[in-house]
Amino acid sequence: MPGPTLLPVKLQPSNVRPIAYRVLSKKHGLNIQSDALLVLTELFSTRFGAEWRGPLGQQFLEDFAKLWKKQDRGLFIDGPGCSQVIKEITKEQATRQLTMGSGAIRAAKTDTFADEPEASDVPREVMDWRHFVLFVTPDMQPNFHFDRIRKQFSPRDKAGKKLRPALRASLEYFSQRYFLLADRMSRDENFQKTSFSSIAAINHTLANQPQKGEITLIKNVLGRDGNKFRLFGLLLKNMNGNLVLEDSSDHIELNVTRAEKFKGSFFCPGMFVIVDGIYSASGGSRANDGDVISGCFHVSVISQPVAETRDLAMDAYGHLDFLGIHNDAKLAGLSLVKIDRALRRKLVALEKTLHGHRLILLGSNVFLDDLKVRAGLQKFFAKLEDQIHDLDQADAGNITVVMTGSFASQALTSAKGSVTAISNSEEYKANFDWLAEMLAKFPLVVNTCKLLLIPGANDPWQSTYSLGKPGSSTLPQTPIPKVFVTRLERLFPRGSLILGWNPMRINYISQEIVLFRDDLMTKLKRNDIVFESDLEFERMQLEREARGEDQNVENIIGDEVHLSAKIRQARKLVKTLLDQGNLQPFLKDLRLVSPNYLHVMRIEPLPNTIALFDSKFESFEVTYNGCKMTNLGSFISNKNNRKLNYAEYSPSTKKYAYKEIHF
Repeated sequence: MPGPTLLPVKLQPSNVRPIAYRVLSKKHGLNIQSDALLVLTELFSTRFGAEWRGPLGQQFLEDFAKLWKKQDRGLFIDGPGCSQVIKEITKEQATRQLTMGSGAIRAAKTDTFADEPEASDVPREVMDWRHFVLFVTPDMQPNFHFDRIRKQFSPRDKAGKKLRPALRASLEYFSQRYFLLADRMSRDENFQKTSFSSIAAINHTLANQPQKGEITLIKNVLGRDGNKFRLFGLLLKNMNGNLVLEDSSDHIELNVTRAEKFKGSFFCPGMFVIVDGIYSASGGSRANDGDVISGCFHVSVISQPVAETRDLAMDAYGHLDFLGIHNDAKLAGLSLVKIDRALRRKLVALEKTLHGHRLILLGSNVFLDDLKVRAGLQKFFAKLEDQIHDLDQADAGNITVVMTGSFASQALTSAKGSVTAISNSEEYKANFDWLAEMLAKFPLVVNTCKLLLIPGANDPWQSTYSLGKPGSSTLPQTPIPKVFVTRLERLFPRGSLILGWNPMRINYISQEIVLFRDDLMTKLKRNDIVFESDLEFERMQLEREARGEDQNVENIIGDEVHLSAKIRQARKLVKTLLDQGNLQPFLKDLRLVSPNYLHVMRIEPLPNTIALFDSKFESFEVTYNGCKMTNLGSFISNKNNRKLNYAEYSPSTKKYAYKEIHF
């Protein structure tokens, strides 16, 4: 039976302060601020009434303190944080009462034994997988901001479809990446400070050397000429064209004449890197400038901050609901929504039973105005129709076909200017009308599958001012306007046609799948910094080839694994991208990223899989730190042949199957 109704009373902060001090401060070591005390006073007045001194109020403060410390919110209880924790406790209590009222059998605390129900009497909870398959676009993706003080994520309002970037988001464009990577490195044992009591630490100190793995702020190298340091910061170029490293404290010029790269990564301006070397008080192009640290840093080795696995990152950040899979997340407002361990286990077990679910990824640049592409699409959907016909209805329950732009071979502009006076937009719409007419011939595909369209460089509306040049466009790219796909919308059942953004995410039960259309390999190769050691290695390779040493048996058979140039470059791309924790680890002059959507470009924690659509590089699949990354290449890789490329991803097995169709 519910307890008696408690009448509210009017309390003052001075009334609640003694009990709050006794429970929160004296017992749990927390300091409550005045604004938080006002929030607690209002809560005690309305919820506990005249019984605010009783056990219910003290138990609430106990639960409050435990949750506050569990979320690592710090020693000082502020007003906004107090309100968030109260919301979470209230929501948890309401859920518990609902569960008990629905017939859950629980033993009373005074019982010695409890009669356990028979297995047949307990109704098993049936989870509908449809509730956990979401297409998350950047305008609806939950926005989490990394708090460098608490070292945790805090929620912000969703970005929506803002055209103008907010001032705060613009200022935090690089600092958010810096502090997030620094927090990741603080959990890496390779960057932990060595205890001073150890013999190794004493030897390092006596030799004026930094402790092993310790990251030093740039401001702390001043006055320590000739010492070795390890620095971490943003790689830039100054007005003189020299490389500069910048962190949260200052910046310093780099001397890379004898620097060597850590193998397997690209190093471009705009990336956060780790440099080992010696500080010199003399030298540098701005030695006489009093506003910066004089001298330069002689780099010996430059490397990337190593990525950590998804499980470790999710454990560190409390398994936050980064994609908003909870249906009641909208009701929670700005409170932190987490995925508990029981739900995670159920989701993993559920997706392993859905063997027939597939994600079919077509190669990029599906030019609908190309006759060869049209013939290939007809052959592909005809084959898919036959496969669905042979499958059971349960196995064909969830098939998503992803088509990636550009969907026109020429960029959509305001007018084409041809003698036929047909506008470019009408031709663009006619291409999707043809696609709808062609798909109407395959009813099983239309009624069973979902179609996801991701725009490319030639697609509206960005193409009207960028003219199809990726460097002139902005990320994330908005979806194709509905005015061009009206016939497709009428053809497909409601919810089966998804107009996606670039990039976007798919939450498939327990997995996070990232879809991104960009020619990344070209940008990485073009902007990779070339050191003297790279040129020297290239000269040695050419000399070996000229002497024919590369064809000797002892050079072919050895301990070193010989990989093709394609595999080596693919591994470099994957490692660079995942180590940086961002889909665009460049400066803004390569491709502008809207600061409002910085959380969309972030891949920290690592997703389960990333599907890259790079039309200028071959297809590959590389797994790094548990994240599987694939590239689909172009839909038709060679214009001289009639072969289309696509891949099928099975979420139950987490494997890709690469296929080709000759037409």
